[in-house]
Amino acid sequence: MSSCLKIGDRLLDGDQIISGLVRYKLFETLVGQVLLDEVIKEVSLSKQELFQTLIGPSDTPIPDDFENFINQWCQHKGVTLDYFKAVILRELRVQKFKQLQFANHVESEFLRIKSELDQVEYSLIQLTDLPLAQELYFQLRDDGVDFAQLAQQYSLGAERETAGWVGPVSLSTLPVEVAALFRGGQVGAVYGPIPVADIFWVVRLEQFTAARLTKETRTNLINRMHAQWLQTQVKKVSEIPGTIAVQPDPANSNLAVAMN
Repeated sequence: MSSCLKIGDRLLDGDQIISGLVRYKLFETLVGQVLLDEVIKEVSLSKQELFQTLIGPSDTPIPDDFENFINQWCQHKGVTLDYFKAVILRELRVQKFKQLQFANHVESEFLRIKSELDQVEYSLIQLTDLPLAQELYFQLRDDGVDFAQLAQQYSLGAERETAGWVGPVSLSTLPVEVAALFRGGQVGAVYGPIPVADIFWVVRLEQFTAARLTKETRTNLINRMHAQWLQTQVKKVSEIPGTIAVQPDPANSNLAVAMN
């Protein structure tokens, strides 16, 4: 008897599950995790590492009956031992693999992409009328007219609801023309009109915050490098003919993903 996945009132068999993975663009994610399984098989966790991870920083010695400790921990967390081994233990191996593989490259990666991580806060007016955009720019630059008032009166974007204020946001999320001005600009300076697609931007730099290599940034960079590495592995495998194929599973007559 073949297994099915029940979601609400729907029962999905193997064919439908694979079809769904493709339709919802989850197939590459599955392939990546399968490839990752092969890699982390070589990653071992000592009892000390596992104990400290599960209970947090502590001077408590490792229990003599470590297996009983794991069983009690699972009961306390409301998970089965099978779930612990298949999901939690796997995730801990993945995290250790990330540290082993990428932690030593964090500083160089941070320096390489630092400009993308810098953050800004700015005021914005978006217009389709170039002469009006030029007029507002001169009013802001030369006459000291209130930016918030003009944004609420004229801006066509969502920033109209915040009196023109946007941020903080990463420079990498901004149009390249605007990011370049802010990167070398002065706080309080007004720029525009800047053509962005079919819109003209008038902006004022309110605050520039240079990126720092904090603990959170370090973690984000490790996750980013890991994601890029995994994407590369999936691409390499996908380019080899016959390595990834959908074929019948003789065990239950459903479709299976074969990776040779």
